[in-house]
Amino acid sequence: MAIQAVLFDLDNTLVNRKKAFQNYAERFVDEFVLVVDSRNRVQVVEYIIQADRDGYRKKRELYEELLTEFTMKNPVTADTLVDYWFAEFFKHTVVMDGALELLEQLRSKEIKLGLITNGSVHSQNSKIDQVQLRSYFDAVIVSDEVQLKKPDPKIFELALERLGVTAASSIYIGDHPRNDVTGAKSAGLGTIWLRGAEEWDEALEKPNFMIRELNEIRKIVEELG
Repeated sequence: MAIQAVLFDLDNTLVNRKKAFQNYAERFVDEFVLVVDSRNRVQVVEYIIQADRDGYRKKRELYEELLTEFTMKNPVTADTLVDYWFAEFFKHTVVMDGALELLEQLRSKEIKLGLITNGSVHSQNSKIDQVQLRSYFDAVIVSDEVQLKKPDPKIFELALERLGVTAASSIYIGDHPRNDVTGAKSAGLGTIWLRGAEEWDEALEKPNFMIRELNEIRKIVEELG
């Protein structure tokens, strides 16, 4: 069956979360953390990046740890730092190389586009709108908004319902082996794994395709019809 819909993950698929968090962490250190020299600053930034676990960690837990690990320039609370996160992180959002060109190409072929992302309503919607992605999509699903979360197949089924397409005629692209690939497979979609952000779990069933660059997707869609 010809491809009628292409669905995407957001973080580290359409937007470069790793690069965004690097920029945010540097800004955070300059704003809050007392450092002794440039070498110490680099070490503190790297610590924060590792402690964040690529976003798979509760923000309050992260900031409570940072308050115990580092000396702050001024007295602050975890609440203050969490508020700063929600106010500032989305401003550092960076689109992945080739993402806009790919979305334009797919839309020109009258293929329906969907976006499914885990995360808070404020954070994910702010990132989407910061880089003006929303207008490309026929359906945008944020996990906290619908009370479903990848890899639950129901969140993929909800997106298909909103797009008015079948799983067999749809393909999903994401960077996370379990949340994206396994989740989409369990809902019956074709799957494309974008390498680079996460290591593959060899215990999982392989995706239909593996890519390193988003521009590879166009050829895959053309080959599938």
